[in-house]
Amino acid sequence: MLYYTEICLSPYEVPGEQSICIYISGCCNRCKNCHYPELQLPEYGDVLSKRISDIIDLYYSQASCVCFLGEGRGRQEEKEELVRFAESAQQKGLKTCLYSGRDSFIEEWMKGFDYIKIGSYQEDFGALDSQTTNQRMYRKNANGEFEDITFLFWCE
Repeated sequence: MLYYTEICLSPYEVPGEQSICIYISGCCNRCKNCHYPELQLPEYGDVLSKRISDIIDLYYSQASCVCFLGEGRGRQEEKEELVRFAESAQQKGLKTCLYSGRDSFIEEWMKGFDYIKIGSYQEDFGALDSQTTNQRMYRKNANGEFEDITFLFWCE
C-alpha cells in the first residue's frame, strides 16, 4: 500500500508539462544529503488509494501530467498500484511520470508511464539540472520507445 506526503502543481518536474506531483513515502534509497528525507519513512502520510481519484479530479483542469515522485518500498503490490493509478490518469487524458530514485534501467512494469526518471541523487554529480548528473529522464515517443530528454533540464 502506497502512502503520500503531499501534492503540488509544478511546471518543473516534467519538461513541457504542468504536473500534479504526488510525493510517495517509503523510499529505500537513502541518498546522501537527500532533499526530502521524510520520504524515507515507511507508511508516512496518507493512504494514496483512498485519495488518488479526488486528487486527480481536483487538479485535472490545471494539469497535463501526473508525476509520482517515488515508488514506495518497491514491493510488487506497490508497483502494481502505481501502474493502476497511471492507467486511471491516462484514461482522463493526462500523461504520467514516475520518478524512481533507484539506479536501474527502465523495467518492464515502468513502460506504461509516459515519462520515467531513474537514478539516485549523488551529490558529486548533481541533480537533473546538472550536465554531470547520473540521473536520467526519459520520454516515451510515438513508437513506444523511450528517449533520453535529460538535456531539457540544463540551462545553457
